[in-house]
This record gives sequence, structure tokens and C-alpha cells, in this order.
Amino acid sequence: MQRLGVLGGTFDPVHTGHVLLAQFAGERLGLDRVLFVPAADPPHKGQCAAPAEDRWAMVELAIEGFPSFAASRLELERPGKSYTIDTLRHLRQVHPEVQLYLIIGADNVAPLSTWHNPKGILELCTVVAGTRLSPREEADPELEKHLVLIDTPVVQFSSTQIRQRLSQGLPIRYLVPEKVEEYIRRRGLYQAR
Repeated sequence: MQRLGVLGGTFDPVHTGHVLLAQFAGERLGLDRVLFVPAADPPHKGQCAAPAEDRWAMVELAIEGFPSFAASRLELERPGKSYTIDTLRHLRQVHPEVQLYLIIGADNVAPLSTWHNPKGILELCTVVAGTRLSPREEADPELEKHLVLIDTPVVQFSSTQIRQRLSQGLPIRYLVPEKVEEYIRRRGLYQAR
């Protein structure tokens, strides 16, 4: 049975931590493919700083050279809020023979209980969480016992911090893939207004 990893998010911007999380999850779980799914209208966040098409382009650049990685426009093309449960239902419908793995960072373990239909998510897939050194908030024990925790490289930065650095004129080298940094600079994204 094929194993498909799903890594969603705003990717505003996509960074090295996202790519490493996908890579290590793929290796640890023997995934055949990891699908990066940029959110169009994320329910838990405000409006994205970069337009959807720029975030899509950055994801495409970030995963170049990784034959087992692919990007999906599923949430960008679906109207309304970008609920993970809807994406998983669609993937299950289109690929009934595939075993689904939802890949999340450790920072999303506690908030998982606030997502739209978390129990439905657990019924559709295996939820896999990577590690992060920073202390985690307490998660719903009922949900947490269903998670698969994997060791991944410790990433102590976020897309928010990268946007802040860019707005302050600070370097972001090594925080994002080189081609993503070039794209951000070329498009003038996240600059001080």
C-alpha cells in the first residue's frame, strides 16, 4: 500500500524547517510521497502576508530536487476556509488505496484539538508530529495518544520570525532554501512598508 504524507500550512514563507520535517518524516515512515498543500484561507490565522500565488511559487522552488515531494493546489483552488479535514477527505476519495499521514510540527500538537473536526482527522489518517526543542503546550491527552511522534532536526525559527527579519532588513540565509530567498528578494516580499 502506498504511503502519502501531507504537509499543509500557509508557507508564508516556506522555510528550511518545513523541508526538513517532510524529509525526516518521509525517511522515518517510509513515505512514497510527501504532498505540500499551501492553505488559501487558513481558519486559525489572519490574512497571509504574501499572495497565494507567491506562496505557491515558493513551495515549488523549495521542493525542487526532491523527487518524492510534490505540491498540491487543492486548497488554493477550493473556495472557503482551508480545513485540513476537507483536504484529507478529498485525498481519501481520489486515492482510496493510499495510507495517509498528516505531518505537523510539534507547535501544532496542542492546537490540534481546536482544529475543525480533529476526531475526523484521526479517522482519516495517521497524524505525525516532529519534535521541537521549545517547550510544548499541553495537548489534549485523548488526541495526543493517537499521534506518532518522530525525531526531527530541531528548528527554532518560524515563518513569522523570517518575515520580521525581512521587514527589519536582516539576513535570512539558511533559514529558507536559496531559491526561495532569491524569489522573495526579486518579488520584494515581506519588506518594511
